[in-house]
Amino acid sequence: MDNEKKTYTLTIEGQNSTITVENLTMNGTNYVSEAKVDTTAWPPTFKLTAKDEEGTVTEALDHAKLIQQEQYAWDGGKWYLAFAPVSAQEIENAKLQSQLEYIAMMTDVDLDA
Repeated sequence: MDNEKKTYTLTIEGQNSTITVENLTMNGTNYVSEAKVDTTAWPPTFKLTAKDEEGTVTEALDHAKLIQQEQYAWDGGKWYLAFAPVSAQEIENAKLQSQLEYIAMMTDVDLDA
């Protein structure tokens, strides 16, 4: 079966929640939805698992992020979702930033000053 014809289900896991997005197709490396996907509850980084309609895992990332969700008129107004892996360095940087912000809050220091 051609990738454009298969449907996929994404599972987004993180911050004590699991979100499922169904009925997606593929175009290149983008997941395509007929309607805009509500990503407001998605954590900044998450575990991403994609399964095809037979239940076969086609993509699995322990640390992923949504790069963009764009609507394209040339494809009937469908929404394209692009993901990328999060590097170990990005995870370490976020952890350090969080620690700095916590220390600043506890000591009443303005990091933006």
